[in-house]
Amino acid sequence: GPNGGMLWTPATAGGGSATVRRSAEQMNVISALLHEGDVFWDIGAHHGSVTLFGSRRVGPKGHVHAFEPSGMNRWFLERHVRWNGLKNVTIQPYALSNFDGEAKFGGSGASTGFALNEGGETVQVRTMRALISQGIQLPTFVKVDVQNAEADLLRGGLEALRPDTRLLISIHSRESNTACSELLRKAGFSLVESRDMATMAHGDADLAAFGPGYSSTAKDRERLQAVGF
Repeated sequence: GPNGGMLWTPATAGGGSATVRRSAEQMNVISALLHEGDVFWDIGAHHGSVTLFGSRRVGPKGHVHAFEPSGMNRWFLERHVRWNGLKNVTIQPYALSNFDGEAKFGGSGASTGFALNEGGETVQVRTMRALISQGIQLPTFVKVDVQNAEADLLRGGLEALRPDTRLLISIHSRESNTACSELLRKAGFSLVESRDMATMAHGDADLAAFGPGYSSTAKDRERLQAVGF
């Protein structure tokens, strides 16, 4: 697969909540949108499968910031990054939302479904606005998978992003799709919904967004169409 040849612990192999089909499709979509030299924010990095792929994709001139608030998930993420010697990855131990502070994080099911304001672990929460003001690299591509906290994440600093930013957002409810779409359109982003959005047959669906200053929107739309988005 896209991470062929990389080291991965057997303890987490096959443990994702997504189906194999959806995982492969999402990797194809990320491959279509993520370019060499990009600064990639992987928000909701979990154990790092997208982080590892992103590191390979952006190359030595790019960088990946992998956001994972769960200490348990981050334990695996840190090891996967270290075992593979990924010098262009920085792990960020934060949940992202529309406030700065602390909150509970977790859940009772699989760790891929952990969410903010659930569970018993206290984690650090930051807004995109605060992180950018503190000097973290501005992203050119952002992947968001935060279990129905997508709209709050956007409210926490959509205006602070570069005008040429691309986003791929995993949407977990129709209400979230409506809220995210309204926020993005108001900020001047153009949107492309995945085919799954009509039925949300897999329980979630992807939304791609292109900033008003991004010059290759038409080309990336063609790439998305080519991979069946």
